[in-house]
Amino acid sequence: MSITNATHDRPRTCPVGESVVGFADRDPFGFYERLREAGSPTWDPEARAWLVHDFDQCLIAERDESRFANAYVFADEIVKEIKGGGANITLSRDGDHVKLRRFHFKLLSAANIESYRQIHIAPVLAASLARLEGRTTADLAADYAAIIPARVICSLLGMPTDDDAMVAEILACNDAIVAFIASGYRDTDLRDKALAASRRLNEMLLPYIRARRDEPADDFISRVWRDAPDFGIHMDEEAALGICRELFFAGSDTTVHGIANALYLVLADPKLMDKVRANPEDALPAVVEESLRLMNVVQFRHRFCMEDTEVGDTTVKKGEMIILLHAAANRDPERFPCPADVDLDRPDLTGHLAFARGTRSCVGSSLARTEMHEAVREIIDRFPHLHLDASAEPPSFRGLYMRSMGPLNVILGPSA
Repeated sequence: MSITNATHDRPRTCPVGESVVGFADRDPFGFYERLREAGSPTWDPEARAWLVHDFDQCLIAERDESRFANAYVFADEIVKEIKGGGANITLSRDGDHVKLRRFHFKLLSAANIESYRQIHIAPVLAASLARLEGRTTADLAADYAAIIPARVICSLLGMPTDDDAMVAEILACNDAIVAFIASGYRDTDLRDKALAASRRLNEMLLPYIRARRDEPADDFISRVWRDAPDFGIHMDEEAALGICRELFFAGSDTTVHGIANALYLVLADPKLMDKVRANPEDALPAVVEESLRLMNVVQFRHRFCMEDTEVGDTTVKKGEMIILLHAAANRDPERFPCPADVDLDRPDLTGHLAFARGTRSCVGSSLARTEMHEAVREIIDRFPHLHLDASAEPPSFRGLYMRSMGPLNVILGPSA
């Protein structure tokens, strides 16, 4: 990856000693508010990027890829390999990107999601809850949220869901790739670890990709081979691997954090828990959306300026990086009144940037929402006395680029 290191004057810079990359395992929201007081965008010398934290400025950048290209526009061959190569939707551009988005939207349509909920999500949740039976305490971040999404993706791909060692390795590989992304694609040590993780993921997936090419079944991999050509996507082994690798990555790690954050909201506020129990059909979807807005699993996204352009009151030079601070933008008081509060009656609950906007918005958002909704609903139904364990380590933010609250130490109480 490359970026221009311009030397022009910076009208605003981060407070001395603070940087967006310095908040690993720390609450960043006080920092975001200090940035907001100074104005957007703000130059971050350590990240070597402009921090964009105004909601409308983020939205403009998300929707205009001609000026604000995604981070992979300058990707070298190593970065492409780390992301899975082939027909990977995050690496694609222009017409190829349009074709891949159309295919993914068919694969993840509302009708299909309902089918996946019954066939793939429900059995994984049942098995995950069964592991908690007979216990009085648990860490729901590690013992529940972390074990669900990778298994759902494995089920969708026609892979085993009960191999604990494989699931743990998938998550570890994804974490290595996330750490490299969080560095702005610059840290060479993290790059090498991410490359090794990527190659290991390929080793896990390729036998299934080859088997489904030769003997199709009823799973995602078989549908990739069968249906992607109908969307004008040239299919070979490398293309199939690229598509499945992104499903493997985006469909597991992010949703782990999403489930944990939604659980945290209801566990941290007994009154909110009571509202969800009393009216789950209305309250729970709103809780999911507010958890996405307030906690924002993916804290920020990288973009490169393709020409000299105005961002707010600042000229950003061609080749410079901007970092879209979605977690800050989703608490912009100009967009969300009382932004730090949980409000189940917000008029536009889905108007946040948690899944991005424009042509790079998350094509798997419906699947993620469904998993979050079902995971919270099932566990509060199963354990009617569920509450945080006041005697155990309290939750705090963990992670940097992707983050969630944990541990979620709870008293399970008797099952229903």
